[in-house]
Formats: sequence, C-alpha cells, structure tokens
Amino acid sequence: MKRHPASVRIALALLTLDALLWFAFGAATACGAIASIAQPPLLRWGMAGLAWVSAVFLAGIALLLRRRSRPAFFAAVILLSIIAVLSITDQVGLVDLATLAVSAAPLVLLLKDRAWYLRRSDAPGGATIDDRAGHRQDPA
Repeated sequence: MKRHPASVRIALALLTLDALLWFAFGAATACGAIASIAQPPLLRWGMAGLAWVSAVFLAGIALLLRRRSRPAFFAAVILLSIIAVLSITDQVGLVDLATLAVSAAPLVLLLKDRAWYLRRSDAPGGATIDDRAGHRQDPA
C-alpha cells in the first residue's frame, strides 16, 4: 500500500470532517434546530438538501482524491472556494469562522500539494503529464 504524504492525509481528513459537518448541519436544519431558518419549511428543507448535497460531494471528492483524480482535484478546489467565499458573505460569527477554517485549510493544503494530486500514479516514475510531454520524441 502506498503511503500518502502527511499533508495529503491531513487534507483528506479535513475534507472528510467537512463532509461530516455539512451532514450534521443538514440534519440539524431538517429537524428545525436552527431557529433562524426553521420557518418556512421550504427554506428549511432547501437548506438541509443543499447541505447534504455538499456533504456527499465532499465525501466523494475525498475518496477520489485518494486515487489522484484530476477532475476531483479541480472539483475540490472549486467547491471549497465556493464554501469559503459563502462562509464570509453572511453575518460572520464563530460558526462561520469555524466553517471557513474547515474549508480553507484543506483548500490551502490541496493547492500546496497540487503536484502530488495531478501526478499520474500509473506513469513511469510517477511522472506528471507535463513531464512526459516534455520528453516526447518528434517523428522526423
């Protein structure tokens, strides 16, 4: 079994934590535990549904990133960026700052380790696609 770098393991763990938090937020919203969005029911269920969709996408992205999926990397960067921006566009409280931290930390780690995620594991020596393109021989 291949060992992932420590920062990759931390980023994947934070993505999983983020998915669990969104699932819990969706459950709390669906149960009416959040007073500010308890009424009307359409808003409550819409927010719960969006939270659960985010949780499913984050969990799926975390699983795909373990296998170095290029589309999952770009989807993770986009989704985490959207979550981070939306976290600060509302009233910024303690929960919003925690959500921002849980979304921004894996985003920073993903960008830091982008070469690892974008490297093809089946390429000789783990070369990136760009590395292999630079070593092509032109037919003369």
